[in-house]
Amino acid sequence: MPFSTELQKTLDPYLGRQWIDSHCHFDFENFDCQREEHWQVLQTLGCVGLVIPGVMAKGWDKLIGLCESKPWGYALGLHPYFLDEHLADDIDALASLAREKMTQSLLSESSPLVAIGEFGLDYALEGADQVKQRDLCLQQLLLAEELGLPVILHVRKAYDEMAAMVRRTGFRHGGIIHAFSGSLQQGQALIALGFKLGIGGAISHSRATKLRKTLACLPLESIVLETDSPDMRPAFWSAQDNSPLTILLLAQIVASVQNLSLDQVIFASNNNVLAAIPRLEIIIPYMNTGDLG
Repeated sequence: MPFSTELQKTLDPYLGRQWIDSHCHFDFENFDCQREEHWQVLQTLGCVGLVIPGVMAKGWDKLIGLCESKPWGYALGLHPYFLDEHLADDIDALASLAREKMTQSLLSESSPLVAIGEFGLDYALEGADQVKQRDLCLQQLLLAEELGLPVILHVRKAYDEMAAMVRRTGFRHGGIIHAFSGSLQQGQALIALGFKLGIGGAISHSRATKLRKTLACLPLESIVLETDSPDMRPAFWSAQDNSPLTILLLAQIVASVQNLSLDQVIFASNNNVLAAIPRLEIIIPYMNTGDLG
């Protein structure tokens, strides 16, 4: 795990705050060797919870097992990036498992299933079957509507079409647009449909001028912090794998762009995550609901 005395000194000014990573893949094999040690460090640095989206059917059992005794909310979904690897009956398996977990939660209030996702539309993928993507996305959106769950959406070069699909289906439960990189107008349209916008490592790169200008105009109540660990490494992160602890430094960038304090950004992100994914309150022993200051 990327943790050193030098990193500790870098993070010292940011300690004493509670925070949530609204999107990371802490179930990936990258973390297998040191997952528990890594989690202990994250807690020391103020992490009170994670949201871990599922991406493929073959990973759901591992994901569920890892989250059972932790304040980690999981989502179940079929990611468009792995379109060619999804099996024909995976969507039926998703519906069956999600219904089962929701029924269990009604009986025990212990299930950390918090959303359907990660799924969506990725038109930036070369040679992607957009028809198949749309069909799979639609079925998952309808499942989330049936279960009354929010969604975690992966969208690239398809923001307008995603918004149109949400409107056509009448989907009402909102959620989070992961790694938002659209225009201000597209962001405003998605916010109007009940979504929060995930902001992560992309804003740290020098080429992200347009994204930072958009971020500067977005309302604070629409933003959630995320890392997509172990992917989407920020520009300032030298380790091979990204980590949820980069949330603290990403929050400082957002604070600078929006001319706000670090506390305002972290506090708002926490509350925005809980607003977007209400079932997290079952498993995350948090929250301060005071003044944003």
